[in-house]
Amino acid sequence: MNAVFKTFLALIRLPGYPGISLAMFLSGIASSFAVPYTSLFGATEAHMTPVRLGIFMTLTAVSSVVVSAYLGRIADRRSDKKRIVLLSIAGSALGYALLCVTRNYILLTIFGCVFLSIGAAVFPQLFTFSKARLHAEGIKDTELPMATLRTTLSCAWVFGPAAGAIVLGVSGFNGLFLSAAGAFAVAGVIVLFMREPKVYDALEAGDKTSSEIPQQGKNAHVYAALVSFTLIGMGSAIATIMLPVLIVDQLHGTTAHVAQMVGLGAFAEIPMMLMLGGASRRINKSNMIAFASLSHIVYFAGIAMAPNLWVLVPLQILNAVVVAVTSCLGMSYFQEMMPGALARATTLFFNTMRTGSVMAGVASGFVAATWGYRAVFVFCVMLATTASVVLFIFNYQRGAKVFIDPPVEPAVLPVALGTALEVADHAQSATKV
Repeated sequence: MNAVFKTFLALIRLPGYPGISLAMFLSGIASSFAVPYTSLFGATEAHMTPVRLGIFMTLTAVSSVVVSAYLGRIADRRSDKKRIVLLSIAGSALGYALLCVTRNYILLTIFGCVFLSIGAAVFPQLFTFSKARLHAEGIKDTELPMATLRTTLSCAWVFGPAAGAIVLGVSGFNGLFLSAAGAFAVAGVIVLFMREPKVYDALEAGDKTSSEIPQQGKNAHVYAALVSFTLIGMGSAIATIMLPVLIVDQLHGTTAHVAQMVGLGAFAEIPMMLMLGGASRRINKSNMIAFASLSHIVYFAGIAMAPNLWVLVPLQILNAVVVAVTSCLGMSYFQEMMPGALARATTLFFNTMRTGSVMAGVASGFVAATWGYRAVFVFCVMLATTASVVLFIFNYQRGAKVFIDPPVEPAVLPVALGTALEVADHAQSATKV
């Protein structure tokens, strides 16, 4: 416990880190309030038909991918990254506020495709701004601080949807969306008063081994990562959609059992993320991500064959491994392959998951309607297997060998503590916000 406390103290001594952590948490709370209930809002409050709701959600998601990718490209070309962060936060705040003023389908679709799509860049840009800020302060080892930020976002999603349900029950959708808009606005004010990162060498933000990869091999590795992470994201999104239905419809559980499964996985992710963040420079990211994809295969196969609810309990630990590894190491994995394009790499990582989610809705509905709910998870086994094969092939082919990291060392708390203290020592001389 003392070591954990010292690690916490070391992190809050980093320049601007407490402020960016609070902004990340508030943005996470805002999104966890609004995102899970947007489809319900469309169906019940705006009285959209299933087809119209599907079009609304799909257009908003596709617009989010396109706009966030464009903003990521702009952010890499500009030194004033804070403006892009503020723009994306403003898009989210204004978008959710505007959902309160109309129930017209055309206007709601426009608001979603314009303002909410701009807001979709919030988290990629916040992470980019944070890493740029740390590098500009002369802090080279940013893995633990960034992992802690990702954990902060996960914590917001642990209890955010439940809190959002309470707000929804008390004040309706207008109260829910205004609460989300208010949280985004407060996060924007925090970022507004933070210093803009100084100009820094973007190539230094990437791992030095990345610059040694021949351009042809690097591009192939990026394409392989795109395919693999999209498939992983698609499988995760399908499980999010269909697992509650399977629990209630096939295994005769209740909504309380659904909440328990989700909560168990979320709590298990947090310590895993912290340990991975503390030892990420000693971890072979490529192989660890491939291992996580193998865990996904076991997870989906276990669900497909589960005879009762209790079999699902240990399986949530496997799912936590996948989420922790892909979210904690995945972002760094993309950033190391694309040095000098920090914002685009971060956005690309988030967009693979978002694209997977878009594909998941259509695919899961078709498979479930044709072959049943358990067949959906057999389909997920196929997705995870394909992702694993692609990752392993590109890890060990000749052109990618240079990218293989040194042997893995144990990811233990003392390593994380040492990393945090080393980072804090570098930060002591820097000017705080």
